[in-house]
Amino acid sequence: MEKKKIVLTLSKVFPVTSSQAGEPTGFEEKLKTGVKLHTIRANKAGVWDKRAKEIAEGRKYLCVREWTGKPYHSEQREFTRFEKIGLQHVVIFNGTLPQCKVDGKEVAVERLAANDGLTLEQFKEWFFGGAEGGCFEGVIIHFTDFRY
Repeated sequence: MEKKKIVLTLSKVFPVTSSQAGEPTGFEEKLKTGVKLHTIRANKAGVWDKRAKEIAEGRKYLCVREWTGKPYHSEQREFTRFEKIGLQHVVIFNGTLPQCKVDGKEVAVERLAANDGLTLEQFKEWFFGGAEGGCFEGVIIHFTDFRY
């Protein structure tokens, strides 16, 4: 039986809400060179818990892609795939210096940002658009054996 794919799209450029809007993120290169260890996503209705289980069971694999041009208005290009991923739950509380909890443990936001391939300022803009306050809850999808 052929495995089905789960598509995960990484941004090729920073979003319009960023002070670096339209500039390259370098995520593909950062992923291939081990700088980007993971990506962080929302987990509405436990969708990533289900997907991680299907990958762990060997029924599916993770297909990592990027847009070739403007998001949602261009083709996607696959640049890698993973037969195995890790999953941890994350809560990020926004403030002057955001606070992060991964599986209930405090983790330095600078470390989380760096392992996601971003500077602290890029990370804050990515998740909170530069605004103070708010909270993000989701999952960290690990591409390596690294865990917090």
